[in-house]
Amino acid sequence: MNIQTTISRKLTRIPAFLRKRIYFDLFLKFKRFLLIIGDHSRPFAACFFIFLVSASTVHAGVVSLTGAEILKLRNLVASSPDAAQWAVSIENKAAKNLGETPNPISNIESAGKLKGSEEKTRTQEALKDVSRLKSIEWAYVLTGQKQYQQKAGDYLTAWAGTCQPPKNPIDGTNLETFIETYDLIRPQMNASDQQLVDNWLKAVIDTLFESDKAAKDTHGNNWQAHRLKIIGMAAFVLGDQDTQQRVLDALKALMDVNLNADGTTYDFLERDALHYHVYDLEPMIRLAMIYQRAQNLDLYHWKTDKGASIAQCVAFLVPYAKGEKIHPEWVHTKIQFDIQRGLNGEKGYISGENFDPKNSQKCLELAQFFEPNLKTLVGSLTDKLESPYPSFQVLINEVTRPTMGQPKP
Repeated sequence: MNIQTTISRKLTRIPAFLRKRIYFDLFLKFKRFLLIIGDHSRPFAACFFIFLVSASTVHAGVVSLTGAEILKLRNLVASSPDAAQWAVSIENKAAKNLGETPNPISNIESAGKLKGSEEKTRTQEALKDVSRLKSIEWAYVLTGQKQYQQKAGDYLTAWAGTCQPPKNPIDGTNLETFIETYDLIRPQMNASDQQLVDNWLKAVIDTLFESDKAAKDTHGNNWQAHRLKIIGMAAFVLGDQDTQQRVLDALKALMDVNLNADGTTYDFLERDALHYHVYDLEPMIRLAMIYQRAQNLDLYHWKTDKGASIAQCVAFLVPYAKGEKIHPEWVHTKIQFDIQRGLNGEKGYISGENFDPKNSQKCLELAQFFEPNLKTLVGSLTDKLESPYPSFQVLINEVTRPTMGQPKP
């Protein structure tokens, strides 16, 4: 099969309205590329052209990256040395992880367990699969190589066939990378593997919904935020619109009780720790990103009846992230488990120790999707102030951030 036929077959799988734009954009890029490299390197150029085209044939969604976003990411990696550095780092890790075997566990048991306990140690060992899968997932995005897609599928089917759906959302939140990866490769998996993982995610949704009791304090704290994140991600992967709406309604209700107009959160006041302030906000921001991309809903700036918003709570965090303010953690916590972790000598849980600004990095990276100017602060936290992409999440924000028009109310 010649190059022209290969390209034609791949492009015919794309909807016509996107295909015209892709043809034109790639034609211009390819033409400029040929002028630069000359005749001797044209076979390589043709391969590079197919590499770009293949990105637009990936039928993923808003939980991971769409085909058009993958194309944009690959263009950035090809044109920006800073972006390319992230790609090289990820591919190096992924190449090493190809030789690893999935190590799923039947029950994730981390929530409420002290460091060193048998359950937590066993869980932490199994969850090393998460970082391995993360590198493999993104290596597939960056290269389109079948070996990464197949290995990612091995991890998904191994965990779907072994891991019982967690009842505790703090255990369940560890499934984020599995769901994100499934969103990316689901169309490439065979029917039986799709059915296996689909059924697993449906069971995860049902189990987490069933474990939610409105009368419990956890209905309004970080537990609910992480519960809704996992359910919402799974719902978008499965195309379950009823559950998407249910999560949206529940998220707004959670924000109404959890977020305060002064920028504090329920968990910050209860635990007297910015550790839990960011742990509250991270899953909310992750969900807000998905709804922004999928439905043009700006939940990040949306204000509750109390006049609170995620954006205000991020603003509350910023001076602590900059080191302009300090906060001794856990001093007045109302939760006994926090005291137990401190007495157990667990790093980051010692009463009176100041909040480490670097622990705000993940939260601010996610928030940078909505507030591009936060890139400078992220750069200071990662010691990459001069880089246009001081973290990989900032790079992903660049390719997934929509043009912010007038959002739906």
